[in-house]
Amino acid sequence: MYSSKPNKDGNTEMTLAEKEEEIRDYYDDDEELEEYEDELERVATSMRNIDIFFTILIIIIVLIGIDSIAVDSFNKGPFFAIPLVSHDDGGTKEYYGLGYKVIKYNQTQGRRDKEIGLWSLKYNTEPLDIEDKDIINEANPYEKYRKKFVRITATLQEIDKSNHRIIMKNNNTLTTVCQIVEDQKDISNLEIGKETTVIGTVTDYLYDTETTEEQLFINDCFAEQ
Repeated sequence: MYSSKPNKDGNTEMTLAEKEEEIRDYYDDDEELEEYEDELERVATSMRNIDIFFTILIIIIVLIGIDSIAVDSFNKGPFFAIPLVSHDDGGTKEYYGLGYKVIKYNQTQGRRDKEIGLWSLKYNTEPLDIEDKDIINEANPYEKYRKKFVRITATLQEIDKSNHRIIMKNNNTLTTVCQIVEDQKDISNLEIGKETTVIGTVTDYLYDTETTEEQLFINDCFAEQ
């Protein structure tokens, strides 16, 4: 064993035991530093994973938002969903996106609109039967019937050939404006004053005011008498 003795500066030299203890302390500190660095790396990795997760989540929300607005408000798209299911009804297709689904109806004579929802959204081509008197009595018919595939019967009042649409009305105050599909080219065969049944998708509703009467607007219509 070494004993302490003064060095050239007058200080006492470190004994062997002290040197060994210093070495042990040095390595202990080094291990603590390494553990600290490892913990920093784990935290940094976790933060990177969180950033990646939220970036992907934001991208998904943006994609869903774009397709939702395009389909629901403008009858366009979908742009970010893939057609995976086809129906033998004239060309209806089901598109699947990240957590959502779009059904693009294209029946030979039937439903022609687009519908967006979750993956659980069901293929449905059965129109909802409505009557103009029931619509008038509704507190908020626009919210209830908008985007609904409906069937309604009323008396044909007018044929607008230039805009390819017909206007129907019963004894009630509701006027139904139907935009006929291009497939039904010859609407002049329809007779004014005759009871007419249409199927189509409700797109708008105007309430009764001093200058206008209540009007129900239906697009992608097929009409028969």
